[in-house]
Amino acid sequence: MNSLDKPIFRLAIPSILTALSTPLIGIADTAMIGHLPDIAFMGAVSTANLIFNALFWCLGFLRMGTTALVSQYHGAGNDRASAGILYRSLLVALFLGVVIVLFSPWISRAGFALAGGSAEVQHWGGQYFAIRVWEAPLTLSVLTLNGFFLGTANAFAPLLVMVVANVVNVGADYALIFGHWGAPKLGVEGAAWASVLGNASALLVAVLLLIFRYRSHVRAWPERIWDLRPMRRLLQTNALLFGRTFCLQFAQFLMLAMVSRMGDAQLAANAVVLQVWGLASFAVDGFAHAAETLVGNGLGARRFVEARQMARRIILWGMGLGLGFGLLYFFALQPIAALFTRHSEVVDKVAALYLLIALIQPLNAVVFVLDGIFIGANDMGYLFKAMAVAAFAVFAPAVLILVYWLDGGLYGAWLAYNCLMIGRFLTLWPRYRSDVWLRSFVEKDEEYQAQVN
Repeated sequence: MNSLDKPIFRLAIPSILTALSTPLIGIADTAMIGHLPDIAFMGAVSTANLIFNALFWCLGFLRMGTTALVSQYHGAGNDRASAGILYRSLLVALFLGVVIVLFSPWISRAGFALAGGSAEVQHWGGQYFAIRVWEAPLTLSVLTLNGFFLGTANAFAPLLVMVVANVVNVGADYALIFGHWGAPKLGVEGAAWASVLGNASALLVAVLLLIFRYRSHVRAWPERIWDLRPMRRLLQTNALLFGRTFCLQFAQFLMLAMVSRMGDAQLAANAVVLQVWGLASFAVDGFAHAAETLVGNGLGARRFVEARQMARRIILWGMGLGLGFGLLYFFALQPIAALFTRHSEVVDKVAALYLLIALIQPLNAVVFVLDGIFIGANDMGYLFKAMAVAAFAVFAPAVLILVYWLDGGLYGAWLAYNCLMIGRFLTLWPRYRSDVWLRSFVEKDEEYQAQVN
């Protein structure tokens, strides 16, 4: 280990723990619903969760954009500008959360129509969605606050927020799904209410942390919160991140639409694979979050050589973690799948994918860290273009050929998804190696400062 590793691990370790806890709401719902008697319940919750993931991940720019801009201002020592980013982002988060609630009936119908599935899957999934949608303003506000915490190089606050959310959610899942501890037995609807309670608890903790840990920022209410120049910069950053995430969600939804038409067993197996895949992805995202913060801090302070060295070091550590997950899935994917469901047919279908899931993990890790580096450098325009190429020019043809024309089934769908990750790597790696992302940051920052001044 060298001198760069201490700040990396001070951020990465709590970020990894936070990231690992992030999918626990979906994992807890899937695992507990998987032990109910009807296999359709599992497909219903999985499909509804994918719709929510599509919504919240598409709006993940609230965290990423906040982290990117706050990290640069934090590196430059400008607390007032950091507070301005936070307050503007919270206004956007609350507005979007209310919009989602208001339009939830149409979102639900469109989502389940695109995803397909049996009538029973759509019925129970709709019940779950109608309840859980009330958490939208809460979840988006938590995303924004966590982005602010990360931008100020505080990775422990998001960890505490997510731990509280998941403890509340798992406990409420156990009580409300099965009717334990005197609670009503609500089944699928209980899982939805548990998620709402978990996110409400998360927001309460995040607000308390902001009030007591960041008093100077809380008091620094920007005099011109609707000033068009900083608001335009924030919205442009968010729009590009939204476009990037939308392309990724297009790929995932296209795959789900094909898998859902293969039958309930394949859909349930896909739900388990998504959770297993997500576990590794969220863990490596801990290093990606460290890259966002440390690269952003370094660039904001004009320490360009340090930012480049940090980026290189984080890539190596991320690749090592990805290799570890690859080995785990190579040797133990079947017993891991058995933890999610008692249905042997589903477990067997998951186990058949072990090579596809295991071998791609180190490459996945590099891709996720590169995302973090470019977010920290505010290189959102290139991230959007790279994801669009990977999703529309690589994944879409691959999944149509492997699943639709060659009838490759679930194996073909995940082989196509591996092609997506390879496409992302081939578009991001040359940009990183050329240092164009560093020059782009300098040019855009100088242009913005000229506009402000």
